[in-house]
Amino acid sequence: MGKSIPNQNQQAGVALITVLVISAILIVYATFILNDRQISDRRTFNILNASRAQQYMAGAETFGISLLEQFLQQSKAKRLVRTQQWATTPMQFPIEDNQGTLEGSVRDMHSCFNLNSIVLEQQTPASGAGQTGSGQAGGTDTELTDPNASSNATSSIGTSAGFGSQLAGEKIFIKIIEPLLPSETEATPTALAASLRDWVDEDQEVAGADGAEDYTYTGYEIPYRTGDTLLAHSSELLVIKGFTPAIYDAIKDYICVLPTKEGSINVNTVKPEQAELVWALLDGVDLATVRQVLEDMPDDGYEQGDFFTALGSGKLSKEGAGRLVFDSQYLLLTATANIKTGRAQTKSLLLKNNDQFQVVSRHIGD
Repeated sequence: MGKSIPNQNQQAGVALITVLVISAILIVYATFILNDRQISDRRTFNILNASRAQQYMAGAETFGISLLEQFLQQSKAKRLVRTQQWATTPMQFPIEDNQGTLEGSVRDMHSCFNLNSIVLEQQTPASGAGQTGSGQAGGTDTELTDPNASSNATSSIGTSAGFGSQLAGEKIFIKIIEPLLPSETEATPTALAASLRDWVDEDQEVAGADGAEDYTYTGYEIPYRTGDTLLAHSSELLVIKGFTPAIYDAIKDYICVLPTKEGSINVNTVKPEQAELVWALLDGVDLATVRQVLEDMPDDGYEQGDFFTALGSGKLSKEGAGRLVFDSQYLLLTATANIKTGRAQTKSLLLKNNDQFQVVSRHIGD
């Protein structure tokens, strides 16, 4: 028998199916090309916006510093106080024909506990430096510690204290965080302080039974070693034994990091709701009294004698010697530029010298 020959209708049907398949492939390919082009355009657009934002961000740092210096020169302020314009009026104005904004804020880095000061041992109190209350303290501001100069504290990073003995920095840290920790926290304030100390100090000797050095961290499923140097950012707490995201969130507004063991607290920049920072440096006075004294702060801030007179009772603790001050050296300038889809942020640590500021370090990003 001979082969059957497809009729014209069958041939037309096959041709139509072929055309439809080819058309579908072309449509999918064209759609892919258009989507890829749109993605590439958006990527380029975002890169350009981010680049422009970075340029504005760099300018914001310079502008912010100039505003700070201008404020100090024009106001002739004796000291930095939390009610002054630099602390209460964040910088914000439109840029790029209202297509973006430039924002800036300043935080005093002496209104928080410097985590690196955990290893600072007890300092020898200066004569009359607020050792007694009721107006018996000296009447001038406590001199700030020069980060480049030697101090009465130990020159090593917390290596001279014996096993199990707490450093002054540990005791202050414990006193600050104890009322702040969530109720479900498993680690004690003492254990957290010991772990932090071991992470920062230079040796491999554990700070008592609660300490943790390399042998602890190398036993983890993903092993790592202790820093054995100063912290660079407060978020490093999250890799230290005992610290959890919940603990970090609870204490993050009370802590900060400076590239030095300097750990002074400025009475005049601490907010009343964070009175624990000042209270932790005192003995013989309750937290409510300290909070009220901070609430009643004069417009130009306290001098040392006035502060202890306002307290009415209490004195500077042994651990707080050299840490309670009435002016500041370090400020953190946060500059953020937003341009459409682009965003850039820098955090610049500034060191004040008279009425001038210099950038000590710079952190790009949130």
